[in-house]
Amino acid sequence: MKKRDKKRFKRKDINISNIEISHIDDFLDDEIAPDKRADKKKADKSKISNKSNMNLVRGRVIELYSNYRSLVKINDLEVICYVSGRLKQYNLETRNILAVGDWVKVEMGLKNRIEEIEERKNTLNRYTEDSFQKKIVVASNLDNAVILTSCSQPAVNFGMVDRILCAALLSDIRPVVCINKSDLLEDTEEIREEASFYEQAGFKVILCSAIDLFGIVELREVLRDADSVFVGHSGVGKSSIINVLQPGLNLKEGDVSDYTGKGMHTTTTSRIISWDFGGNLIDTPGIKTLTLHEDIKYEIKYVFPGMNELSRDCHFQNCSHIHETDCAVKNAVEAGTYDFRRYDSYCRIMESFTGVVL
Repeated sequence: MKKRDKKRFKRKDINISNIEISHIDDFLDDEIAPDKRADKKKADKSKISNKSNMNLVRGRVIELYSNYRSLVKINDLEVICYVSGRLKQYNLETRNILAVGDWVKVEMGLKNRIEEIEERKNTLNRYTEDSFQKKIVVASNLDNAVILTSCSQPAVNFGMVDRILCAALLSDIRPVVCINKSDLLEDTEEIREEASFYEQAGFKVILCSAIDLFGIVELREVLRDADSVFVGHSGVGKSSIINVLQPGLNLKEGDVSDYTGKGMHTTTTSRIISWDFGGNLIDTPGIKTLTLHEDIKYEIKYVFPGMNELSRDCHFQNCSHIHETDCAVKNAVEAGTYDFRRYDSYCRIMESFTGVVL
């Protein structure tokens, strides 16, 4: 066999010289050499790969690891998979390519590779606290967002409930308010009264205890045959409730710091747990705060409980319910027909966005 002729490249003769430009307008755009670096590809092209005609297997991401590894459940088998190099090239506008709850297509082999991510029904998101506000997908493809707080140790935090509730509604996820550790209070009337605000707005509220099992049956019925996420502060008793709902898991249960009065992390990564009674739970690490994106600040008033109905009587059509006169929401607060504590929480959420004057 003859040797292939070597490829010959003819070099261009290029003369380099200094050019004096009297005015910037005299400099033509076509004299600028284009940057040859590859751009990130559009996210919508990541849905289907060139391997779609191959035997890709469908599975669901149930846990994320480092170095683009994840645990995927395919039928009854759990396998370690790697994100394909193709997916890493796309601009997905999120800090994480995959999220727990994603449905994916996998090419099985010596190194199982995730080649496609199916379109998500919805996502529960939080954002980085820097000026770029990069999206972090907490979980995807959900029916319920169970917002967990506690009666005591740590103290009930309805402000956090409001933020997560708004984030869930904006993502078309049904919020459920769950208040744990009712056994620590002799009288729960005050908490019940404040939580009744959410019930009057049409949301499910469950007062429960992992110690005396109060409210657990009611919570189980909400979770049955649904994909749910538990989200809330550390120390509110997520692991304790999960251990009661699914005996035998024996998740590590955390304590509350004597110094800060706040919970300490026991869950370190998000993962899916399947219930024996039907449905799945995405258990997430406790969060200190849920940062909302700047772009949704004008949508909060439409999803904050009870405000949208009252706003029909506001004098201004685009009323923010903060500084305008003849505002139906502010009038209701003054008249005592709208909970002033929830209105104060709404103002704090709006104040957290830059450029909002209170």
